[in-house]
Amino acid sequence: MAIAALLTGLTWACRDAPSPWEPPVEEVPAGARRLTFNPGDDRSPAWSMGGDSIVYVAEGFGDLARSAGVLLSIPREGGAARTVFPLVQPKRTTAAALLAPAVEPGSGRIAYAQLLVSEGVCIGDATSCDPADSQAEPPRLQTGRLRARSPGATTPAEQDPTLAVVFDGVALDDSRHPFNLPGVWITRLHPFQRRFNDEGMLPVRPSWDPAGGRLVTSDGLGLFVWRPGESAATPIPGTDDGSSPAWSPDGGSIAFTRFDRGAELQTTCQHLTVDPRAGTTVGCVEERTEWPIGRATIQLVPSSGGTAVEIAEGTEPAWSPDASWVYFARADGIWRIPVAGGQPELIPGTEAGGGPAVSPDGTELAFTKHGEDGKGDIWVVPLP
Repeated sequence: MAIAALLTGLTWACRDAPSPWEPPVEEVPAGARRLTFNPGDDRSPAWSMGGDSIVYVAEGFGDLARSAGVLLSIPREGGAARTVFPLVQPKRTTAAALLAPAVEPGSGRIAYAQLLVSEGVCIGDATSCDPADSQAEPPRLQTGRLRARSPGATTPAEQDPTLAVVFDGVALDDSRHPFNLPGVWITRLHPFQRRFNDEGMLPVRPSWDPAGGRLVTSDGLGLFVWRPGESAATPIPGTDDGSSPAWSPDGGSIAFTRFDRGAELQTTCQHLTVDPRAGTTVGCVEERTEWPIGRATIQLVPSSGGTAVEIAEGTEPAWSPDASWVYFARADGIWRIPVAGGQPELIPGTEAGGGPAVSPDGTELAFTKHGEDGKGDIWVVPLP
C-alpha cells in the first residue's frame, strides 16, 4: 500500500455519491459497520473529541481526486464525508498530502503530518552491487512537517504551529568524487524506512497528551515530545527505534512500536544511465547500509522516559479510554492486551485490519480494513 498512489477517477465515501447508489453486498460481522467505500485507500481513523464522528485520510475525494491524502470526517453511524481543512487541502499530486490525524482532547484541534517522499537517489537502475544480493528499495522518506490546526481556522497552513522532521536515510557526500562523479549517496535503510516502502506505515503518527498542549511523535529512530508553537522537540529516553506512539489517557505512559533490527549489511551500488538532455552517460554511486526487519513489538515507556517494557508483538498501538487495555495490529487483525498483564485476544470482525482507534466511550473500535489489493476502508466494530 503506497502512500503516494494516486486515483485517476472520482472517489466516494459511503453515501456521498451520485444517486442512485447502493453499497456493495457483502458479509458483515454482527454489529460491524463499513463507513467508507473508496476505490482508493482510506486509513488512519481518529475519533472526534465527542465521539460522534471519525476523522481519517482518504486517497482522493470528489474534486480532490488527485490528492494523495485528504483529511475527511464522517459520522459515526455512517453518512456523507466532508473535508476537514478545505482551505489548506492540497489539490495537486505534487503537493504534500495531509496524513496521520490526531484530535486534541478538550479543544478538538487536529495535528497532522505532511511528508516529502523521494522515488530514489540515483537515476536509472543499479548496474552492479557489491555484494550482489542486495535488492532493497532505497529509502523514500526524506522530511516531514507536523502541524496543528483548529477546525474552522481560516489562516494559511504556513501560519499553523509547525515542527520540521528529518528522517535518517539519504545524504549526499560532496567531499568524495570517485570515478569523476559529483559525489556519493549515503543511504541507510532502517526498518521504519522499509515499513514505509512496503506498507506505507508512518513512523511520524502523532498523539496528544491527554492534558492537552503537547504531542508525542517519532522520526523513526525514537520518540520526542513537542509543544505546538515551540521551535524544537524533546527526545524521550529509552525509545530507540520507536515509532507510531500513543499517549495513555491517564498521561503516565506512552505505547509505541519498536522494530528490531536484523544483521547490518553494507552494500555499494553503481548506477549508469543516459542523460536524455545531454545524450551522455552519467553515473551515481550509492553506499547503502541495510537493516532487515526483525520482530515488531509493542512497548510501554513512562511518558517522561525510562526503561521500555515489551507487552506484545504487533504494531500501531492504541489505548482504551480507561487505560486498562492496549490495542494493536497484527497480520490477522486487531488484538488487545491488558496493561496489568494477561494474554492478548483477537477482536472479532477485524480480519485484515490495521490502525486501531477506540471510541471515547470505549464501546467501539474504528480501524482500517484492507482488501486483497492492499487498499483500505474505514470500519467500526463493537468491543467485547
